[in-house]
Amino acid sequence: MTKSVFLSIQQLKLTSTLALSLMLMACAPEPEVKDVQATEAEIEYLFDRWNNALQTGDAAAVAAYYANDAVLLPTLSNQVRTDHEGIREYFGYFLALQPNGRIDESNITINGNIAIDAGIYTFTLTKNGQEQEVQARYNFVYERQNDGEWLIINHHSSAMPEEIVDEPELMKNILIKEQG
Repeated sequence: MTKSVFLSIQQLKLTSTLALSLMLMACAPEPEVKDVQATEAEIEYLFDRWNNALQTGDAAAVAAYYANDAVLLPTLSNQVRTDHEGIREYFGYFLALQPNGRIDESNITINGNIAIDAGIYTFTLTKNGQEQEVQARYNFVYERQNDGEWLIINHHSSAMPEEIVDEPELMKNILIKEQG
């Protein structure tokens, strides 16, 4: 009889120790990705990865490269998108135009697990069988996740003002004149 009580106490100690260990592990913060500096080539690739997802025609595949709480300020919509559903919905529309993008000018800044790519890109869009090129300003803000994957946390794209104003001379007092 004493032996079975002794085993019960042993089992209780073991169970308590195991439960305490599991609770402590659950409370521990996620391990962070080490601050290994990314290269510009690695950040440049992120646009290619995103553009290749556009080529699939699958809005969900494109949205997968955005963080859950990402913000998208899209070129062809006045609506700010702040979740995967909204981002996927926008790309459902945008992908119907069969977009194919290229970077014309890129300026990359890398700071630890955050990278910014800002510049000018051009998209070839097809509507009603007609191809049209649309040039836009962009910025992508990427964040390296704990698993090492880079996701878009902020993406802003806006058509060049000269392209969207019927009479560009109306903006002569607003636009900055190029020196040269």
